[in-house]
Amino acid sequence: MKVSRLLSIAILAASCNGAPTDDSQAPQPLLAQAPTATAGQATEQAQTPQQAPPAKSATPVPDQKQPTTAVPTTGTSVNSHAAILQDFKARVDAYMKLRKEAVKDAPALKETKDPAKIKAAQDGMAVSIRAARVGAKQGDVFAPPIVAEFRRLLYPELKGDDGHDAKEIIKDDAPTNVSFKVNAKYPDGAPVPTVPANLLVNLPTLPEPLQFRIIDKHLILLDEDADVIVDYALNVIR
Repeated sequence: MKVSRLLSIAILAASCNGAPTDDSQAPQPLLAQAPTATAGQATEQAQTPQQAPPAKSATPVPDQKQPTTAVPTTGTSVNSHAAILQDFKARVDAYMKLRKEAVKDAPALKETKDPAKIKAAQDGMAVSIRAARVGAKQGDVFAPPIVAEFRRLLYPELKGDDGHDAKEIIKDDAPTNVSFKVNAKYPDGAPVPTVPANLLVNLPTLPEPLQFRIIDKHLILLDEDADVIVDYALNVIR
């Protein structure tokens, strides 16, 4: 009697505490969830700038729309070479102007079969030209930069088999009694060597009666009508 009473009290206490009577109402285990960033952390991440990958090195490309100006340089630049040849032309023009004034009263050189008249006309012109440029000196026309430029222009044509042949022609035609002196007379009866065509086309064009002549390794500027050496340059042929 006492045991039954105790059991009844225990059952009544369990009902009052809401204890579950079956497994379906038992609490289910919680699933694991990834940690969620707090609002402060999200804001910090949003404000942190993303670093861009390092840029690959590249050669800068000039803006094609911007005009570029060529800067002349010394040595082998095109502008430098053109300036040297322009200087040579100016020196030749100065000689031609002086010559024109000098020979205006000299006997004219006319076509004739009389050698004496030809020589008299040449000698008269030569005297007038020498008097007009009595102070002339080597380098007045063939200035050092001009000589260096002529060497550069001629050198490619003097290499290889063709160059060897050109040198042989020059050597065979070279007179031996030419005086390398400004205003000197080109010797009577001396051969007047023809400059090989492949060399001549690389040199500037001259006004008549000026002519280039190569004597051995040297270059002279000859006034052909007056037989006067206007200027000369040594060792132009290498």
